[in-house]
Amino acid sequence: MLFSKYFNSKKLGGVALPSLLISFLALVELTSLKGYSASVETIMFNTSWWMEDYFSVSLISLTMFVILISLIASDDDFMLDSSWSKFATMVVLIGLSCMCFFCCADFFLFFFFFESSLIPTAVLILSWGHQPERLQAGLQMIIYTVCGSLPFLVLLCGIWLDCGTDKMMIMCFTNQEMISESVVFWFLLMIGMLVKVPVFLVHGWLPKAHVEAPLSGSMMLAGILLKLGIYGICRVLLCVGIPPMEWVYVLMVVSLWGGVVCSFLCLCFYDIKSVIAYSSIAHMSLSLGGIMSLSQLGWMGGICMAIAHGICSPCLFSLANYTYMGSGSRSILLCKGLLKSLPMLSAMWFVFCAINMGCPPSINFFSECLLFCSILGYSTTLISSLFLLCFLAAGYSLFLYSTVNHGYQSFSLRGFSGLSLRFMVCMVVSMIILFGLFIFLDVVFL
Repeated sequence: MLFSKYFNSKKLGGVALPSLLISFLALVELTSLKGYSASVETIMFNTSWWMEDYFSVSLISLTMFVILISLIASDDDFMLDSSWSKFATMVVLIGLSCMCFFCCADFFLFFFFFESSLIPTAVLILSWGHQPERLQAGLQMIIYTVCGSLPFLVLLCGIWLDCGTDKMMIMCFTNQEMISESVVFWFLLMIGMLVKVPVFLVHGWLPKAHVEAPLSGSMMLAGILLKLGIYGICRVLLCVGIPPMEWVYVLMVVSLWGGVVCSFLCLCFYDIKSVIAYSSIAHMSLSLGGIMSLSQLGWMGGICMAIAHGICSPCLFSLANYTYMGSGSRSILLCKGLLKSLPMLSAMWFVFCAINMGCPPSINFFSECLLFCSILGYSTTLISSLFLLCFLAAGYSLFLYSTVNHGYQSFSLRGFSGLSLRFMVCMVVSMIILFGLFIFLDVVFL
């Protein structure tokens, strides 16, 4: 009788489509895990359009996990009715397009699924955002993504005419030295991916999208969509070739020092979601720097950082949403004294802020060690940017935790009812994964 009000025919019909889509995603996940074996050489091409390797299987697993926690972690959105059905369908469609992107073996399908994730994301922001500024946020995201992807599409057509195919496996064995020596070529080829990372200078759409999106939208953006850029750059480097060294160095400098600027900005904002959004740019910039070092150690660190960020950042957004539900504001100045009213929520803030700044034995710590070694091995001139990234990450993480949880207790927090069981389960499972995943690093990468 306790759950009978949720199981009338109308509500069952409302959740049928999201349930079917989630079941399909689970089937895809199980199929990819069944077909993949770490003992086999790095890439397996099962069909003409489907491929699997350790990176794609890891990101598919991450996608499935983020979809589940984004749907069940929010008390406001988790309502079994027709509105929730539409909301969940958009979230699952984002995940479906990303999973297909991670597994496709054709460059044109690669581009198609890269762009297809934009539509449900924009619908999610425009339909379920709470502020009028969501229109500007959605428009900025569309303009940045489309303008960055058009040169990529044009160059894909040129590569297809030159090679006679768009199959990634064939292009891996095709000599592309003539087209890969041009810095302009590589800039136009990678600008669409850099917008998705996003690297500094083309990051303007992300903070606005995070602030205006609903909780599930922010969790999907931080957990999955930012990984499209990192994965796309890895695939382009594997299939097209090694870019010119001057382009690699310029991109690393812009990425790392851009991350430093975003880390400084984290100390200037009072909106909790803005702080988390700019910290995401800083972490993904470090991941990109490791990938562009073109070393095995850098790739291992970049992939580990992407996966760790894909779990930690959505949880931080979920904590920010719960704090907003209790205080009615996202301002750090108004959300104080959380430790006195909700010590369990404060403990979760402490754990995830510690993970965010790379405390051992979290996967973030090991990924930063790998990234620092690979980047310094590439060029010791980047040591100052790495030092600032490390120092400022600790600074804004401690600043975020201390200001929200300590100080005079906000009056609005005194009437907060408490934490839901669903939310606590999501946070605890995420903590276990982040602190236990380092055990399997040798299984995945060696």
